[in-house]
This record gives sequence, C-alpha cells and structure tokens, in this order.
Amino acid sequence: LLPERLKADIPPRSWRTATFGKGVYGVPFLQEPRVIMANRTLLKEAGVRVPDAEHPWSWPEFEEAARRMTRGGTYGVAWPLKDPVSATLNLSQSAGGQVFHRGADGKAAVRFDAADQYVPRVIRDQVVRDRSAARTTLSMGGADTLPGFFGGKYAMVPLGFSYRQQIVQQAPEGFDWTVLPAPAGPGGERSQGVSPQTLSVAQDSPHKAEAARFIDFLLRPANMVRLAKGDWMLPTGATALAAPELRGARHGWATGTALAHDLRPAPARSVRGYPEWKDKIATPAFQEYYSGAIGMGELRRRLVRDGNLVLARYQR
Repeated sequence: LLPERLKADIPPRSWRTATFGKGVYGVPFLQEPRVIMANRTLLKEAGVRVPDAEHPWSWPEFEEAARRMTRGGTYGVAWPLKDPVSATLNLSQSAGGQVFHRGADGKAAVRFDAADQYVPRVIRDQVVRDRSAARTTLSMGGADTLPGFFGGKYAMVPLGFSYRQQIVQQAPEGFDWTVLPAPAGPGGERSQGVSPQTLSVAQDSPHKAEAARFIDFLLRPANMVRLAKGDWMLPTGATALAAPELRGARHGWATGTALAHDLRPAPARSVRGYPEWKDKIATPAFQEYYSGAIGMGELRRRLVRDGNLVLARYQR
C-alpha cells in the first residue's frame, strides 16, 4: 500500500531496521545517532584537535583528548551508562563488533570477539586506568550528566543526538558547546547502530489503505523535516535529509546529517530473547565490567555462556 515515492526515498539500510524475515513491519522515519557533546572552551584550553564529520577522532585520539581535558576538578568525559547495552553495541559497530551472529539454521548466537571488546575496553580504561572518565556517571541516565556538563565537571558527554534540545533549553547563558561525531574505529570505520522510530498499520485495521495514505502524507519531505526539527532527530528520507534547515552549523545539525549514511540497523534488532539477555545478563555484566569489578574474561563468559542459554530457550 505504500507509494513508490516513499519507498524509494528511504534508503535500504533504514528499511532493514523494520524488516523481519520477508516482511516490512513499519516505516522508519526518524533516527538518532550517538554524538559527543563537548565544552568548546575546555577543548580549546586543552589544545586538542577538534574533529568534524569528515575527520572524526579515532578511538585512541578520543582517549588522548579525554586525558588532556582531565585537569583540576574536570573529567575529560562522562559516560552515562545506566543502560549500557544499547550504547555499547551500537558504538561497537565502528570497530566491527556484531555480538549476535546467525548460523545456517537462522538461529542467533552470542559471540564476544576482539572487535566486540574494542569499545568496552576503551570505556573501562578511561574509568579505571586513566581516570579520565567519571566513575559516578556510570549509573546515570543521559539527562543526569547535564548539570555537571554545564558546570564544567565533564568536558565531553556521549549522548543521543536529540539531547541537544535539553542543552539549548537548560544551559546557562554563555555556555559554549559543540557537537562532535562519535569516534571512528580501525580503518576509519564510522558505522553505528540505530533503531529508528517507525509508523505501522495494524493488521486488523479495517482502513489499511486510508492509514497508508495518511503515512504517505505525514512523511512527505517537508513534513518529515518538521518532524525531525521538532524531535531534534534525523529524518530517514533522503529528500528531507538534504533540506537546508537540517544542514546548518547551528546546534550541530550539520554534524548529525553528515553521519546519516553511516547509520546501520542496531545489532539486536531481530534477535529473539534479546530483552531477557539484555536485562538479566548483559546489563549487570557491563555495569560490573565498566566499574572495574570484573575483568574482560568474566564479562565474555557471562555474555556468551549465560547469554546463549537464554537465547536457546527462545529459539527451540
């Protein structure tokens, strides 16, 4: 029922986020990359290279920048990891991390290989070894870190793109901030996972054709731009993404739109049993690992051994 205009305007990588088996179960229309909110004054004082979307930091450069901005009462970075799993898995795509792998039978299994371990090691090293990341923020949500960010306690905070709205609304007058792209992985890989917002038509709706026409209207390029601006997110549609309103430097819009072609489906998108694996296995394991309570070996054992026992119950 969807018109060709809409199907063609949204790229295949976005359609894959709403595809399960052979069916498309929603129209992806807004998406949110993870970026780094940074205190521009502290960046300048530390004398670090300021990255842009075309020339992002590598993860080692990001670590070095955080170390150089850690001085006095300021930490280089705050990682709000109250919900550590999605942030870790999505950012790990830049290092080639997948975590979930499907066999010939179509069943998913957890692996936690070197590529999957790359970004978690960086975060833990910042907290435990370098002490360039504040340990207290590991139990915080993103919004909880903003007062410390405004007060100069944290020079950088990795957050979802939409947090710019709260910064604009809540930052004290004169607070100088900027939006930086997430670090690139080995070889300059900049992919990261996303789970876009979607619109769907109910299977039992007596008005499917009318609902599809409404979705077509709502997601015309001009309307998609308005929705993106209202939610401070990125549109999936190529025409809307090219709109001048979403490509200005103000409030980091240009940085976000330049990242759009690197966004990929979140790794756990279609894994049966993922919510239980995330809540019962991965969340406590990552929290303990990032705090320094357990090492990489124990983290891997829990994610893989215990995790695959969970997934197996859903895939019999």
